[in-house]
Amino acid sequence: MDEPIDTSQTVNSIRYELAITAEEARLGTKKVLSRHGKRLEVNVPTGVTAGSTIKLTNVLQLTDGQPGDILIQIKVKDERITTRVIEVNDGNFEHQVLKCEMPGVVDFWAPWCGPCRMIAPITEKLAEEYQGRVKFFKLNVDENRLAAGKYQVMSIPLLLFFKEGKVIEQIIGAVFESAVRSKIEAVL
Repeated sequence: MDEPIDTSQTVNSIRYELAITAEEARLGTKKVLSRHGKRLEVNVPTGVTAGSTIKLTNVLQLTDGQPGDILIQIKVKDERITTRVIEVNDGNFEHQVLKCEMPGVVDFWAPWCGPCRMIAPITEKLAEEYQGRVKFFKLNVDENRLAAGKYQVMSIPLLLFFKEGKVIEQIIGAVFESAVRSKIEAVL
């Protein structure tokens, strides 16, 4: 990790982003990455910095059955920036989303998904705007297969709009803010 990784030499590679806290960057951490049903443990070394790349050499042989590397770019979350979007998982989905007293929007996403990164700023903005009236959640489908399976998530990003524990509306794919806003208004 001390020397930079030359990613231009990697012919067959898949890129991921991994967001960690400043404390995790300082102390190091272990994270789980899921690809094609295979769980891979990623060891993030101590002192890693934002923009660093961790290379999992020839891991695609295990996950995809062909040679290649996974390149993971590290993002360090700025903990001073607060988000109104709550990360949920298989363990707390029922309590956080289904038993929520107000309508909720769940963004089913994955770190490798470009359109998911396009919709995230929209949900952040609307979570701020609708604070106190609608709760916003996001669920990483790679790490939470039970909830993704229960709601038959076949394409991401997928926004499911819940009211009283039931799916009322949905949006598949990256869409304009106005489309998300109109679904929210329909749920309210």
